[in-house]
Amino acid sequence: MQIRLASEFDTDVLVNLFDEYRQSMGFKSEPKNCRNFVRTRLQENDSMIFLAWEQEHCLGFIQLYPSYSSLLLKPVWYFDDVYVDSARRGEGIAAKLIAKAKLLADGTEVILVKRTKVLDNELEKNLTNMTETEGMYLYHSDM
Repeated sequence: MQIRLASEFDTDVLVNLFDEYRQSMGFKSEPKNCRNFVRTRLQENDSMIFLAWEQEHCLGFIQLYPSYSSLLLKPVWYFDDVYVDSARRGEGIAAKLIAKAKLLADGTEVILVKRTKVLDNELEKNLTNMTETEGMYLYHSDM
């Protein structure tokens, strides 16, 4: 499996996964709006989306939103969006996507922040080395 940064060339594949992700969270299917959202994120470079690929199949994604924390005095990457195709869950793909985000956070001295307490079992198991604070999960290699 390969995990790589998404580009505009990945829009079609990513739109399908993103729409499935939203549906899994109780939202209605909106492929046109998802396409606009994903395309804008990729064009504006205001988020980083990593895709997990196996041969020609995209299996999942993680989306990171760069920002800064006045309280922590450091750059942060927020992530709420981690999704794996339902047919491939339980294979550790989400863990590998999170590990990729952690590796990048280590290399750039960024704090990784998971903003929600609503976690599925696979995600919860893979938030190792993250500290829960005020409903957020924080990760930094120095923590």
